[in-house]
This record gives sequence, structure tokens and C-alpha cells, in this order.
Amino acid sequence: MSKSIFISCVYEDSHQIETIRKWNREGRLGDVVITHETEDKRLLGVETIKNHIINKIRGAGTIFVLIGNDTHNHDWIRAEVELANSFHKNIVCIRLPQTTGGVPEILRNFKAVTFDPGAIKNAML
Repeated sequence: MSKSIFISCVYEDSHQIETIRKWNREGRLGDVVITHETEDKRLLGVETIKNHIINKIRGAGTIFVLIGNDTHNHDWIRAEVELANSFHKNIVCIRLPQTTGGVPEILRNFKAVTFDPGAIKNAML
């Protein structure tokens, strides 16, 4: 049975989702189905974002949070992680290549894995 993954990231890092999707098509992440936000709702506020993605997060077994240069500055990342925590989801923080930004406060207890299909697959176990 496939595992469902929801990818959380700031809009500026969303191009990295395609790499993860490519790894998935190649079978490098195991048997997973990937979902992510496809609409830019940033200007509508945190509650709108939560209402928009609640079912995607509820249906996911694991949440990937892409950690880039500005992830720690965005309220909607915190909102998505709060939802994931409320549903007791497995969370995997993934450090994007060539970035040095901080991990959001709400994720400080999570170790960030490298942007590598093997490391990501192992973190899902």
C-alpha cells in the first residue's frame, strides 16, 4: 500500500518539489504518493491556508518540510506544521542544497535530513 506524503515549503522553494517527484517516479523513495499545495494562498492569511490544506495533511502519512533560506520566516509553514502535529503525523525536515536558513522554531526538535532520495527514504521508516 502506498504511503501518502504532503510536501510543505515556502513558495520560493517550491521548484524543489519537482526533484522529489522525479525521484518518486524513478522509484527511489519507495511506494509513495506525493501531494502538495498547488495554489498560492499566502495573501489570504493563515486561517485560509489551514482550511485549504487541512484535508491534504489529514490524508497524508508523512509531512515533508523543505528547509531553505527563508523557511523560518513564514507563518504558513508554522500553520501547516501545527496541523500536522494536531493529526500526529510523521514529520521529516529536508535541508535544501546550498541553503543555510534556520529551522522554524516549531521544528527545532526535528533533525533535518539532506536533500538526497536515500536519506529521505530512510527518514520515512
